[in-house]
Amino acid sequence: MKPILMKIATWIAIMITFHFSVLAQKKETTFQSLYWTRYYNQLTINEKLTWHNEIDNRTFFQNNRHHHFIMHSRLHRKLSKNMDVAFGITYSLQSPQDPNSNSTLIIPEIRPHQEINYVNSINKRWSIQQRFRLDERFFRRNNGTELMDGFDFNVRFRYRVQVNYKLSKPENLKPTTLKIADELMLNAGKNIVYNQFDQNRVYLAVEQVFNKNFSFELGYMNWYQQRALGYQFFKRDIFRLTLYHKIKL
Repeated sequence: MKPILMKIATWIAIMITFHFSVLAQKKETTFQSLYWTRYYNQLTINEKLTWHNEIDNRTFFQNNRHHHFIMHSRLHRKLSKNMDVAFGITYSLQSPQDPNSNSTLIIPEIRPHQEINYVNSINKRWSIQQRFRLDERFFRRNNGTELMDGFDFNVRFRYRVQVNYKLSKPENLKPTTLKIADELMLNAGKNIVYNQFDQNRVYLAVEQVFNKNFSFELGYMNWYQQRALGYQFFKRDIFRLTLYHKIKL
């Protein structure tokens, strides 16, 4: 499985390099700053099954304007010590992308998804996580001012690699972990004309465990996203606070 994930990562990198070389001569970039607050619940059912749930609220710093509300739910099944697969669904409400917009249109999205996770523990301090996820995205149709009947559809391929390093001693029961991650996303479907590249997310965070049930994570994300017209991009500075909550049945 590991060689397959590496081939996927190489293919994604080649596609993005080619795509940006075509768009290099014409590009408009919009800079924005946001803060995200997230609650992440992990319910352990048995040794092989865990149920993950997330509530993610995203807000612009400018005008404290709401940007996005997302709920994720998925079931993970372990295939081996280092690998699991997951199946789930996401529901989101997308507000206007401009904090100064006069529009109040909120666009719902329903997103079934599947993923494969692989963890390579190098030693007691270092580990590398890889995730490949497939999103099937159903967006409520709209004319820019109001919602219409039906949904538009596209597929998104996502690959993330994350390096974890325990800053505290390995035997510490309340470890502090440094995380560095990079995630690439590609779009596909008949509605995708110019933005086959969706976005790239680079993430740096520190997670502090308080007890066996709770931990907090504070991180910074650099988000670079291509918009539908192809030559327009978002570049976002994002600060994220996460509460992790683990429950064992």
